[in-house]
Amino acid sequence: MTMTEGTLRPDAVSARDGRLHLAVRLPWYRSLPVSCLEEVEVTVDGARVPLRSVSTGGFTGPVAGAGGSGAWWDLRDPLDVALDAPGVPGERHRIGLGIAVRIPYIQQAPGVPLVQRATVQTEGTVR
Repeated sequence: MTMTEGTLRPDAVSARDGRLHLAVRLPWYRSLPVSCLEEVEVTVDGARVPLRSVSTGGFTGPVAGAGGSGAWWDLRDPLDVALDAPGVPGERHRIGLGIAVRIPYIQQAPGVPLVQRATVQTEGTVR
């Protein structure tokens, strides 16, 4: 099993208030500060979809706002990614996810932290 396996499961797609939401699991083996979230990109059926917000561990807001957060993304909790795309329970979609998290305690070179990047896809029915 790889660290990115399970990041985006087939049951990760849901609808709330008529919009799609994804439950994204941390692609790392330890909990990280939300401020380590660097990038989230999503495609639905091959088309890039704008994010409305992300939410976990006491933080809700845009990915760009995560850098100033003191909250933590617990390994056991999903990141709720609210999409600017209509969602209807029972519909089936192909979902693509690109995510990047900075690993603050591992350096690639002096002063250059490791950034764990994952690109995953799944096909799921909206719950």
